[in-house]
Amino acid sequence: MATERLNDSRAFRDFLDARLAKDGGYIPLDEALGLWEYENQTDDERAKTLAVIRQGLADAEAGRLRPLEEFDRDFRAKRGLPPRP
Repeated sequence: MATERLNDSRAFRDFLDARLAKDGGYIPLDEALGLWEYENQTDDERAKTLAVIRQGLADAEAGRLRPLEEFDRDFRAKRGLPPRP
């Protein structure tokens, strides 16, 4: 059922109209799409999403992090991309 609604253009239009009325007539499209996808997840999808977020927070609290600069450097090197200026 949630998947069918997710692909229903009329339901999305109604959702967007309601959000625009609530948010003063403006909501960025990427934010609207993200909210639409979130609100139409199945219970299982939502549980998996929350589990991944919780794991990420636990990793951060335990110090299992990599500085962005280090990740970016390695990512670019592995893919033959030029370094950042």
